[in-house]
Amino acid sequence: MSLQFILGSAGQDHRTPMVTALAQQVTAHPTDQSYYLVPNHIKFETEVDVLSALKEQIAPEQALFAQTQVQVFSFTRLAWFFMKNEPIYQLPRISPAGLNMLIYQIIQTHADELTIFRGEVDRPGFVSQLATQLAEFKVGQVTAADLMSAIEQLDTTNTDLQAKLHDLMIIYEAFETQMMGKFVENTDLLNQLATYLEQQVDLQHAHFYLEGFSQLSAQERQLVAILIQRSASVTVALNLDHGYPQKLPDKTTLFFQSAKLYQQLYLVAQANRVPVLIDQQAKTARVSADLQALDTYWQASQTLSPQPSAVEKPTHIQIVQAANRYVEVSRVATQIRQLVATGNYRYRDFLVLTRHLDAYQTVIDPIFQAQAVPYFDDADIRMADHPFVELLNALFDVQRRNYRYADVFRVLKSELLLPRDADGELMAVPAYRQALALTENFVLKNGLEGQHWWTQDKDWVYNRFAVGDGGVQTTRDDQISAQINRIRRFVKQTLPPFFARLKAAATYTEAAAVLYQFVTNAGVSERLIAWRDQAIAAGDLTKAGQPEQTWAAFCDILDEFHTILGDLPTVLPDFQALLQAGFAGAKFSQIPSTLDQVVISESGIVQANNRKITFIMGATADTMPDNQIPTTLLADNDRQDLSARLQQVDDGTYLRDDAATQLAGEPYLNYLAFMSGSERLIFSYPAMSDDARSGLQLSPYVARIKDYFGLSIDIAAANPVAENEAILPFVGTRRTTLRHLVQASHDSQLREVPLSRSWLYVLNLLRTDPTYGELTTKLLGSLSYRNVPTQLTPDIVTQLYGTKINTSISKLEEYYANPYAYFLKYGLNLQERDVFALSPASTGEFFHATLDGLMKLVNDQKLNLAALDDQQLREMTDEVMAKLLDTTENPQFAILESSHRMGYIRQQLMKTMRQMAKTLQEQSKRTKLRPKRTEVQFGLGDERGLAALSFDVGKRRQVTVRGRIDRLDAVQVKDKTYLGIVDYKSSEHKFSYQEAYYGRAMQMLTYLDAVKQNLPTLLDTPTAKDAELAGAVYLHLQNPILKAAEVLGEDPLTSLLKAEQYQGLLLDDPDLLTNLDTLFGTPDYSGSSLLFRGLRRTKTGKITSYGKLLVNPNELDLLLTHTERLIKRAATDIFDGRVDLAPFREQNRTALQYSPYKSVMQFDPLLKENNYRDLPSLNKDDVMARIAAEQEQEATDEHEI
Repeated sequence: MSLQFILGSAGQDHRTPMVTALAQQVTAHPTDQSYYLVPNHIKFETEVDVLSALKEQIAPEQALFAQTQVQVFSFTRLAWFFMKNEPIYQLPRISPAGLNMLIYQIIQTHADELTIFRGEVDRPGFVSQLATQLAEFKVGQVTAADLMSAIEQLDTTNTDLQAKLHDLMIIYEAFETQMMGKFVENTDLLNQLATYLEQQVDLQHAHFYLEGFSQLSAQERQLVAILIQRSASVTVALNLDHGYPQKLPDKTTLFFQSAKLYQQLYLVAQANRVPVLIDQQAKTARVSADLQALDTYWQASQTLSPQPSAVEKPTHIQIVQAANRYVEVSRVATQIRQLVATGNYRYRDFLVLTRHLDAYQTVIDPIFQAQAVPYFDDADIRMADHPFVELLNALFDVQRRNYRYADVFRVLKSELLLPRDADGELMAVPAYRQALALTENFVLKNGLEGQHWWTQDKDWVYNRFAVGDGGVQTTRDDQISAQINRIRRFVKQTLPPFFARLKAAATYTEAAAVLYQFVTNAGVSERLIAWRDQAIAAGDLTKAGQPEQTWAAFCDILDEFHTILGDLPTVLPDFQALLQAGFAGAKFSQIPSTLDQVVISESGIVQANNRKITFIMGATADTMPDNQIPTTLLADNDRQDLSARLQQVDDGTYLRDDAATQLAGEPYLNYLAFMSGSERLIFSYPAMSDDARSGLQLSPYVARIKDYFGLSIDIAAANPVAENEAILPFVGTRRTTLRHLVQASHDSQLREVPLSRSWLYVLNLLRTDPTYGELTTKLLGSLSYRNVPTQLTPDIVTQLYGTKINTSISKLEEYYANPYAYFLKYGLNLQERDVFALSPASTGEFFHATLDGLMKLVNDQKLNLAALDDQQLREMTDEVMAKLLDTTENPQFAILESSHRMGYIRQQLMKTMRQMAKTLQEQSKRTKLRPKRTEVQFGLGDERGLAALSFDVGKRRQVTVRGRIDRLDAVQVKDKTYLGIVDYKSSEHKFSYQEAYYGRAMQMLTYLDAVKQNLPTLLDTPTAKDAELAGAVYLHLQNPILKAAEVLGEDPLTSLLKAEQYQGLLLDDPDLLTNLDTLFGTPDYSGSSLLFRGLRRTKTGKITSYGKLLVNPNELDLLLTHTERLIKRAATDIFDGRVDLAPFREQNRTALQYSPYKSVMQFDPLLKENNYRDLPSLNKDDVMARIAAEQEQEATDEHEI
């Protein structure tokens, strides 16, 4: 028996003296067994390296080498080796998932006994956190009895810790009871192994070699103590400057943990009278001279001893600053690729470290894939994020939350449940995705929430139209209905029967069986196999293993349901929670797919020292030293208090270090990372955080190294500079190099400088490349791209619009707002997805339909609106609204019954309509204008409708304008009939000469023109010589709220009428104006009209208006003629293929403010070619002068032709 230490810094070669000792032992005692123990994380690589090194010493001439007397193990693998046939090893191995499940069940069972943990069980991550704490107790040899003894010794003032330990003791005691004789954990195996080796195994001819450890858990320490006592020899390699058999160094010393381990093992040997051989020093340097200098400096910098004298500036230590993490990883991947291309390195010679890989997870894969650099990322991947686990969670949420939209589509979008056809084959994924997308659109559009929508017998009916627009059901609509109902029926036939069987399950075993049968019969396992096969075909072996591992974990969890919970009565919420708790503890095991690949890992865990170059990314002040301390159930002060009490109970117990001790160990952890490569060390860090809101500072560790060695910081530019010859940082694969070539070419164009010869050389190579030549030409062509739409060819115009445009005037107004947006919306028919919301258009439709129905009801019953009493008016208004809100006839208003909030809005809309009915009644008492017709359609094919406005625009092309006039009023004055238009609006509207001139507001004038063209039809006379247009006005439909100041000293009704006045354009005709408001017929009256805003009667009896809203017949004709000219001009431009990206801008308004097409148009006013179409301000006189001039010029042009 003997104990041998091999000591030396991390820069020294410990492996060679270890293997030399091993070789000597194997040669001298060929029948003895040797075990080389290393941390589990590096076992595979160490096994390859140790056996290779052993071959070189024992049989260098042999081509093949095998050694049965030497085993390379981790501690858990050592347990398997010795106890694989023992009864304890045959017990069911409880998985992390099962562990979480067991703990959850224990908490539920003992809920009444717990204090502070009782309400924590549903907090995300709590069960896993508790499992981690219990595992810490296990590893630290802390029993439930130890906790009880510690509680008794605690200060009674520390009530919070007492409460925590009280709950932990109850849970831990129940946990130990449940585990005893039923299950086994890996942590249990080390204790069992120690007992087994002590009592049943003869180790006199066994030799143990330990490497890669700086500290051991209490269990591991106990096991090594047994090995020291009973084996032939134990050899331990430590990163340590010298032995510490008696006195430990200060906790802040670099090698404190290794020194502590040295002393612990030394004292074990001394106590058991095991000879401790003279410490052997690792004398051979493993690392380059530059890294040796760093090793020496780092050791000295952690002590009070003098700093070593400065050395020459090292060439194998580098610091790189990148603009962001993407650029940082790109620089690393590019450099690795280039170094491998020299032929001096293999991919396996590189190690990429960072303290926390999660900050880089989104950029590592795409960048390394793009650079064609094979890599192995050993970061843990949580199984809880897999689609299969999400499917299981979503299934239970569908039932628990009554088929909420989000939950149902979480199930469907997993693509693990697919409908089957008549032959039992799963539906093709592309067809399924198309049907699912249509179903989701339909559900969103109609607001279908709740089980009854999905499980009803009646099929859903898809239609594109709203009531009243003349739409008909098409074959395409029927096809879509069939697709969405296939999904609906699939949900109906699949989920409710499963939920019913699950509800009927009496025990957890039965519930597990129901769930397993469901996912199996539904084809989930088939889909998982398909995913695996797709990943294998793509060469992604890491991803290929995930479906099988997830399915295996699922089966294990169900087995553990049976084993752990068995015949207990099923509680469905607990069943889901236990499933989630099970998967929360599961992680994917990852195996490198090839031996020659870059390893990407975290710097806080032990690494094999067989790499040549180490990259340390993210070397910032917040991660080096690391300030993220794992969150545990026991705070630092609790941990310190408990550790002190446990040491009094049993000095063999151990708890994880507190935050201060962990922080003191940061220099050592980073030191190991610094020394992990043998040739070069490259630090890098991003200058900006991921959100680009804050800068990141260089690590103080690296800053000290930089200052000591006089290193400069290399800047990794995000984009290349056109004239630079040093382009290597931007040269990788052809595809990534092409990306940087485009950037350099853009820089050349932007700054008007020539490309460097290096870039020109790359350009020539890529242009002549058979694979990338065409792509190179295409991408470089993008540099001359201008964000200017290409005008449409005649063929395309014909295919889009034909030779006749049937349109509404509002669409042409959109053309004048922005021609390109018109093309996207009405040419390409690009539409936003319909959602279940009460839009302004829906509100307007309700208002219009109500007032139209009221007017028709009054006329049908031959009643006088002004003569109705309040009761009659309300009853008639409510009758109209009741019919309108019947969702069987008018499904577009179903939204008003969808929720309590919508019910409130419905009541407000009804109140508004009742108020407007009263307003119309009061207005009718004060004017001689009377509604002649409502909802007057022109160009829509209605039997009572009017003819459309049609215009020939040349080349056998035509534009037809249709529309619907809300209300047409008439008044007979002497022998003349005046016809006026009332347009209902849900918001405040005013007539603007400027907007009418620019084509932005043509509706009222177009409607007037339609009335003018159809006067004979409207008046039922061959001619309309005795008819005049009265004008066009807006009426704001509202339920106004009057301020106190507005009604003081005034009749409330008068104030109400003032708030609901008509405003618009009126004919300047005294006979007409006198009859618009009965007040104007009073001889002595002077003042403003109650009905028409801006209209007033002077003391002289003349009727005027402010805002110049009165027009004479000639001015009205000019406006109507100009509107016709605008219609024809827009149609001509559309037929000519004009799709200019020219949004209007008027003061603080633009056509892009509310446009849904901004992401398509990519309009950027900073680009030379993108300019707003500014609309100068014009008043009435300006507009009339311009129109008159344009009309005169047009007449002159026609005369000359």
